[in-house]
Amino acid sequence: MLRDVRVPGKAGAVAVLAKRDGGEAPIGWRMFKRRVGELVKRPGFVALDATAVAAATAMAAADVSCLAVVTGRRVVGFVTERELCRRLDVDVEAATPVGEILTRAMPGVPKTMLVEEAIKVMLDRQTRHLVVLGPDGCLSGLVTDKELVDALAVDFMVENIACQELLRATPPAVPPDLSIRHTLAFMREKDLDAVLAVVLDKPVGIFTDRDATGKILGYPERLTEPLAHYMTAPVASVPTTAMVYKVILFMRQRGVRRVALFAADGSLAGLLSQQHILSYARCLG
Repeated sequence: MLRDVRVPGKAGAVAVLAKRDGGEAPIGWRMFKRRVGELVKRPGFVALDATAVAAATAMAAADVSCLAVVTGRRVVGFVTERELCRRLDVDVEAATPVGEILTRAMPGVPKTMLVEEAIKVMLDRQTRHLVVLGPDGCLSGLVTDKELVDALAVDFMVENIACQELLRATPPAVPPDLSIRHTLAFMREKDLDAVLAVVLDKPVGIFTDRDATGKILGYPERLTEPLAHYMTAPVASVPTTAMVYKVILFMRQRGVRRVALFAADGSLAGLLSQQHILSYARCLG
C-alpha cells in the first residue's frame, strides 16, 4: 500500500512522493528523472584581462566558485576558486591576468542529460562544475554540485538515509598553528578543497578554497602566518545520526558546502561535502 509524503518545495509548493507503508523500500530515486536543463544557472563573467584578485572578489560576491572568462562576447574559458587556491602560493599573484590561469578545455553536456548521468560525469571528471550546452551547441549555463545535491534532497528523505552511512576515511585535519603555506601545500598534495583545524579531536575551524582566495590572495606575507588567523570558525556541524536530506537543507540555509560530523561523544567523526553526497547517490542510482 502506498501513502503520500509531502515535503515543502520552492515558493511554498508541495512535492508529493509515493512511499510504501511499513518502512519497506521506497519506489526509487525519482529526482534522477530530472534533466540538467532544469537546474542550469547563468554563469558569472569576468574579462580575459581581469586580474586574479578581481576574479576571486567577483566569485565571493556572487557566492559562486566558477566564472566564464570572456573577450568581447566570446567565452574563451573558465576560472575556478579551486585553480586559484592550488596556485596562489606558487605562481599566482594579485595582478596575475585571468588569461594566464583559465581552463580552456571544459567539455559540455546537453541540457537533456539526466541528473543521474550528470552526477556520474561530474564525479568521473573530478570537477564541481559542468558546462551545459543548448541544442545549438552554444553555452546555456553551468550546473554545479550544489544544484545537483539540492535536486537530491527529496530522494534522500524518501530513502531515510543518515549521515553515518556516508562516512568515509578519516577527515582531512591539520593543527591550527600550521602555516598557511604548509596548509595550501597539504591541500594540493591531497587534492582537497577544504581542511579542518582540529585540537584534541575537536574541529575549531575550517579552511576552504574560498578562505584561501578571499583572505590570502594578494597578501603573500600571510603565507607564513598560522592557519588559526584565517580559518572560518565556528564550523557548521551536525551529528552523524542526522538525516542527509535535512543536512542538505541546512547547508542551503547556511550557505555552506560542507559540514563536520560529530559522534555521540562529541568527537570528530567526519567531514561531509556535496561531493560525498553525490558519490553516495551514484552508488544508489
